[in-house]
Amino acid sequence: LIPTQPFASPTVKQMASLGVSGDSNTLAMLLRFTAPFDYTGSPTITLPSGFTKAGTPVAFQLAGRHLEEDVLLRAGHAYQQATDWHTMHPKV
Repeated sequence: LIPTQPFASPTVKQMASLGVSGDSNTLAMLLRFTAPFDYTGSPTITLPSGFTKAGTPVAFQLAGRHLEEDVLLRAGHAYQQATDWHTMHPKV
């Protein structure tokens, strides 16, 4: 169980302010908890877990063993059966 990001999700306006090329420091921070799994090829699943006071979504990720995506999919399905976060959408 790992956070998806080290801080609350940025708003659309905040992301747009990064411009086309983006701010490399901000982008690196946004990818801090997801990129290592991309590099190693480990499967992950990101699941919604609520909203900040500002209304932006919050999520967490589960990481699994190589070639065990089915375990993550079953865990994600069980989580979504027990919660309704996946049915809620932020106000844009």
